[in-house]
Amino acid sequence: DGTPQHQGGLFNKRFWLSGKPVAVDYVIGACLMVSREVIDKVGGLDENFFFSNDDLDWCRRIRAAGWKVFFVPEAEVTHFGGYTIKKFNQKIFVEGFRGGLYFAKKHYGYFVYQLYRALLALTMLLAVIFSATLYPLLPNKQKLAAFLQIFAICLSGKIVSTPHPLPPSILLVSNGHAEDLAAAAIGAELRSLMPDIELRALPLVGLGKAYDRKEIPNLGLRTILPSGGFAKEGLFHFINDLRAGLFGQFAKQISLLRAEAKNADMIVAVGDAYVVALCGLFGKKPLIFVDGPKSVRIAGYWPLELWLMKKFCQTIVVQDRETAEYLQKEGLPAVYLGSWVMDYVEVTGEDFGLAKDRTVIGILPGTREEAYDNLNLILDVLQELKGLDYVGLIASTLDREKLKTKGILDRIKDFPKPIRLIEGKFGDVCLRSKLIIGLAGIANEQAVAFGRPVVCFPGSGAQTTLRRWQEIHKITGDSMLILSGDTKQRAEQLLALLHDEKRLEEMARLGKASKPQWGGIKRITKLTVEML
Repeated sequence: DGTPQHQGGLFNKRFWLSGKPVAVDYVIGACLMVSREVIDKVGGLDENFFFSNDDLDWCRRIRAAGWKVFFVPEAEVTHFGGYTIKKFNQKIFVEGFRGGLYFAKKHYGYFVYQLYRALLALTMLLAVIFSATLYPLLPNKQKLAAFLQIFAICLSGKIVSTPHPLPPSILLVSNGHAEDLAAAAIGAELRSLMPDIELRALPLVGLGKAYDRKEIPNLGLRTILPSGGFAKEGLFHFINDLRAGLFGQFAKQISLLRAEAKNADMIVAVGDAYVVALCGLFGKKPLIFVDGPKSVRIAGYWPLELWLMKKFCQTIVVQDRETAEYLQKEGLPAVYLGSWVMDYVEVTGEDFGLAKDRTVIGILPGTREEAYDNLNLILDVLQELKGLDYVGLIASTLDREKLKTKGILDRIKDFPKPIRLIEGKFGDVCLRSKLIIGLAGIANEQAVAFGRPVVCFPGSGAQTTLRRWQEIHKITGDSMLILSGDTKQRAEQLLALLHDEKRLEEMARLGKASKPQWGGIKRITKLTVEML
């Protein structure tokens, strides 16, 4: 009849009479618009709600993921309020209360759920006694059966009435660019084995583009802190992250993790002990941990790291046999399933139209913000490389607009030797190169595993310090050479290496041996399915 109706909201009384948009806790599902981006991240309505509470639950999840819910008075719809429940329907009546119990347990925790369950049981018991006593006078005798049914639900605790089991749901959590790639590859492999599986991804560092490419819903905040996830490399980097909002981002990630883990059967986390702590403390679901950077070849584990893994991890997948054996002796459920870091590297066979005898130098500037400065440092070294005919191939995921703004595209265009920017073909660049200059993290390890000698030197940013190169060298061995000195001295060392065929062959052999037993992604996925 044109009268404004109740529109939802928990603590915004009569906000629907407002003449301007108002932020609210929830709006009723009779007229509700949600963007595709939100649905991709948060998911759809929870089908464990048969009737009512589903819109309240959905809006709550949307707010937990960082969005706001608004009432907009300009939007009008004619709604026959209460039409569905105008006539008493026992199933709808019972399922409304069951949904309330499910909502309380899902969002308010065990104590509130049990309190509500006890109070509802008491209320229904009194309603049964009252209805049974006055049964002949009841205008709607179906209500007695409904009260009995709700009372039985309270006693049994059977608060999910879905006739078919929901598809398995896994939350992927990762802590770095390479970790995103590995987790996304695990997700894609899981989807191929279990097409109905529900996947969600929470990248803690960076943009999580690897998930976007695999069409896995990406819950990440899509913000990049100055250290790029390497705040532990020094106090300077940590302070810069603090200034950029480290604690605020941390709080939002905890909120997201808590909300999403409630609907997940399992968490698969790729990263370091920080990810274990976050998932263990706030996810509270069975956890498969893929330990990305750690190896006893580099350094041992801190007691806190061992405690976190022992307390929270069902399985720990590590990158080499020595680390697995070390953790097993410590009583941890560690396994070595072969190398996974090569499994997500695509190779198409592209030769870039270059003659087979042409000397090609691959260039890996990295993927983080400092990669733009590091690319300039690599070009500085190449500019000092005298008396060598070569082509440079840059394996890049960098933003072209930034490359243009920083003048790097113009520098490449005017470079004395041909330098080409190659996007999305890292594996092909590695295989076509005689040698690679790498100021990247895991990409350096992948390049040597392809059998390509790699040289590096300290660059800009926390990921390319001398200490980091020395750590990675413990994995790669002498298949990676750390250049010393100034730009000219680095170029001289590079030129000498390019003319030393025997050393290049030995570096290639050592590199291939550094990552044995490719195919770890498939084995990790198989393990995950078995645990599910």
